[in-house]
Amino acid sequence: MTRIFSSWPRALLAAFSLVISSPAVVDETRLPNPWADAQEPVSGKPQAIGGYSAGCLQGAESILADEGPTFQVMRKSRRRYFAQPAMRQFVSELASEIRRREFGTLLVGDLGQARGGPTTTGHASHQIGLDGDFWFWLDSPANHRTLTEQEVEQLSAISMLDEDQQDVDPEQFQAKHISVLKYVSQQPEVARIFVNPLIKKAACESTDQAEWLNKLRPWWGHHYHFHVRLHCPSGQADCNPQSPPPATHGCGQELAWWFSEDAAERLRKGQELSRKLSPLQRLADKLARVPTQCESLKQ
Repeated sequence: MTRIFSSWPRALLAAFSLVISSPAVVDETRLPNPWADAQEPVSGKPQAIGGYSAGCLQGAESILADEGPTFQVMRKSRRRYFAQPAMRQFVSELASEIRRREFGTLLVGDLGQARGGPTTTGHASHQIGLDGDFWFWLDSPANHRTLTEQEVEQLSAISMLDEDQQDVDPEQFQAKHISVLKYVSQQPEVARIFVNPLIKKAACESTDQAEWLNKLRPWWGHHYHFHVRLHCPSGQADCNPQSPPPATHGCGQELAWWFSEDAAERLRKGQELSRKLSPLQRLADKLARVPTQCESLKQ
């Protein structure tokens, strides 16, 4: 194994620690958001309108009926277990593959809302039913039994980073996680997988920097879960695709930037801008970006 980068610079570590440790303090139920209020999908042929971070969804499906030995849905009170049929099928197939390899039971985090649209807190994307968060924790009690309602709401995910946030924790992030990420990246419907830069770094160091790594995209946070984004399904003309990632493994200078002072400065500026806005202002900004074509789907 070749180590390709040194540790985080101190300035970046200080800024990054805020992303990791800052708790949510907003009661999202008190903020007016018609998309979060929607209880049921709009019937009809599945159709994404807009893009991953500004859109809505017709014909969403709940994945709750598919729960069983292979996966369980977490934080059900958020009602973010709706998705496109393509994502629903992906979840089922991923969970079955993880179980077949005897890695454990998949814990599914947020997918999308009943009619898509912006969430009140927590995400910029997840708006058109093609994004899904999946916990890295594969050794949970769900391997042996159905989680209780309290566990579903309160059981904490486990970080894959060490206490100093300088590297992955080898006791937590193991070869099976690399295997899962590789499997996901090789599925043709998958456009991107967002992971913490340190997890991308570990993946680069664990393999021959193969082609599959190009879908593994570094991003802030994403050390408790990995975020899968699917391509726009065929026939959905109103779905705005994202440009494909660079056709390289992304293990060189592209990844090195995430450990630079420039990255630290960008993160600091983003945090400063966010702190200047109230939760209501941030929500209003997300709502304003939803395409006008979505008005007919709004609650």
